[in-house]
Amino acid sequence: MSDTERLYDNDAESAAEEEKDTQDVTAEADAPEETPEDNHGMSESAVDYATLAEEDMRYLTTVFPDLEGKRSVAELDNPLRYAALRDLGLSPIEAYLATNYKVRAYDNRSHLQSAVPKRASASAELLGARELEAARELFAGLSDREIQRLYRKVSK
Repeated sequence: MSDTERLYDNDAESAAEEEKDTQDVTAEADAPEETPEDNHGMSESAVDYATLAEEDMRYLTTVFPDLEGKRSVAELDNPLRYAALRDLGLSPIEAYLATNYKVRAYDNRSHLQSAVPKRASASAELLGARELEAARELFAGLSDREIQRLYRKVSK
């Protein structure tokens, strides 16, 4: 047998072995994955969603104080989307921010107070001098203060 014939024979054998290996790998990939099951018919990797939801809500209330009154993830604005995002692997904060959190504009002037008290200016609710004079003629038995009080009560 010549060197060329041996080379072709070796190539044919190696090609046959590679094809057999490829068939074995695809057969293993096509086989359904076996999962161990416990006595309740659930797999060991089953998630206890009730416990997970309680832990998430506890964590979210510590991070977002405005959730303090809510007791369950079901009380969030979009609980189904939140659950779907958590199943995809997002953290509780990421899922909450993606579904519920409304960004509030920060008011950088909220700490400021007016230097002038609110009642320092004359109130527009009071009668002018002419109107007060006309009211005195109508209500002769009332003082100016009582007339002003009556005017405020009627003009509300």
